[in-house]
Amino acid sequence: MKKIAVVGSINMDLVVESDSLPKKGETILGNNFFSGPGGKGANQAVAAARLGGDVAFFGSLGKDYFGSELEKNLTDERVKPYIRYDENQSTGVALINVYDDDNSIIVVSGANNIYTEGYLAQLKGELIQFDIVLFQLEINDSLVFELIDYLSNHHKIIILNPAPAKKIAPSIIDKITYLTPNEHECQIIFDSQESIETLVQRHPEKLIVTCGEKGVCYYDGQVQVVPSMDVANIVDTTGAGDTFSGAFAYGIGRGDTLIKAIQFANVAAGLSITKKGAQAGMPQLSEVEKETLESRVRKP
Repeated sequence: MKKIAVVGSINMDLVVESDSLPKKGETILGNNFFSGPGGKGANQAVAAARLGGDVAFFGSLGKDYFGSELEKNLTDERVKPYIRYDENQSTGVALINVYDDDNSIIVVSGANNIYTEGYLAQLKGELIQFDIVLFQLEINDSLVFELIDYLSNHHKIIILNPAPAKKIAPSIIDKITYLTPNEHECQIIFDSQESIETLVQRHPEKLIVTCGEKGVCYYDGQVQVVPSMDVANIVDTTGAGDTFSGAFAYGIGRGDTLIKAIQFANVAAGLSITKKGAQAGMPQLSEVEKETLESRVRKP
């Protein structure tokens, strides 16, 4: 099993369930509230660790109650925390409204936005010991892109889940091993209205596009669509994409072929939406192994 490092955001999620979203100036009553650890980086680290991965997380927290609780949670989840504490910023938070089997999210980045030359140098020195490095774009993108440039020169496996999406320079994309946007993010990062099929053909076995219930699209000499699970009881979709990313990194880390890693990640993501909470719903390896795409494949 290869060693996995996740460099990214860590937040406290504050979740409200409601039957609708409030309009401007409107107050509505919610149905339920709960809080829990989140942030795309921390979520993906926990997803990979739950499956048995050798995972470390690199991120920044504020010196506050949420910060200490979030670091403890990483340790409890068997993720090795490499945390920088910022005295001038609060810990990041995500305000999540769950409604109509979907969600909308406002993120306040706080300490996640840190960028200094000293921190960059520290990360370069520490990340060199890992085989796979998984990034997202909820932290300072200059930090992410400089680390991608550095790690590619050391032949590391680099996975970028480009969310929230922004246009990415071709020179950066060339240095990424696996790029895993959803359909919407894909057109933003390439600044293109071309079809997903056209884009994956231009980036064979690199561009892996998650398309919700339609499955996952990539190109390996022909366009492949790996079907998603048919989930009858959707409870909370909040952590599905992060579960996919963490599980995909785990699959690649244990030596799976590309298609097997995608199939495995699809099952993990499918299971994650049957429970509440971004991390709370992430499955253990035993749960994923009980499921197969053959038994719960989504029919065309």
